Amino acid sequence: MVPSYVTIDQFSITTDYGQGTASHKISDAWVYVDETLIGAFELPARVPILTEGNQNITIRPGIKINGIASTRAIYPYLLPVTRQVRLVKDSAVSLSPINTRYRTNVTFPWLEGFELSGLTMDTTSKSTVALQRTSDPALVFSMPGESNSFSGLIQLTSDTSIFEVVTRETYEFPAAGSEVFLEMNFKTTNSIVVGVFYKTNGMQVQRPLLVLNKSDEWNKIYVNLTVPKYDTPGATEFRIFIGAQTDQGNEQATILLDNLKLVHFNTVK
Repeated sequence: MVPSYVTIDQFSITTDYGQGTASHKISDAWVYVDETLIGAFELPARVPILTEGNQNITIRPGIKINGIASTRAIYPYLLPVTRQVRLVKDSAVSLSPINTRYRTNVTFPWLEGFELSGLTMDTTSKSTVALQRTSDPALVFSMPGESNSFSGLIQLTSDTSIFEVVTRETYEFPAAGSEVFLEMNFKTTNSIVVGVFYKTNGMQVQRPLLVLNKSDEWNKIYVNLTVPKYDTPGATEFRIFIGAQTDQGNEQATILLDNLKLVHFNTVK
């Protein structure tokens, strides 16, 4: 049977005030015809569809959870895009451009864009280096159409440097069954650890969740923070931490961070 095709180049995101940057790393399109899944396709994509005529095609934006290719999933906080198109056998219809936005029931309890002098994270007692702000154009994250004058800068100045910051505020995550993500832009010559502190049974627990590898260019990551709420349902007072220790073989390193946002559905805790 000869298929029809749709082509999808990439997504863009429109954000409102209080939602942070429109920077994203939507890597996949999950394509449905009349709500029947055709498949998940890495972008840019040429999608074969074994039907023709007028069809409702829905595209759901997909990500790599924790940056891992084997954990591709629909990013639940972004709206799907539906188009009615006329499919013709052995012909391709372009669905670009495709723009989406966050759902209205998504909340952002914590945003840190480093634009304000008062930061929302503090170094811990084990940290030997500070979290700074930089306005150096060669270092600052840039996104077309956005005003971004500062990024977070960490300089590991020796082979024994230790860095760790934690959010000043504590956050209550939704009950098990509702996901929680940290979105973050980063550029680093050193590995980075991301995780959470939380309280359970009156004790504070530090839980590393992901190690980010070196990235010579600005990258975007979607860190899944959901796990502790699944295996420790009584956990409360979550704080996000980011840490680093100079990698073996490095005498020094530079870490850049920007556009940190805690994201989950606005559900009853």
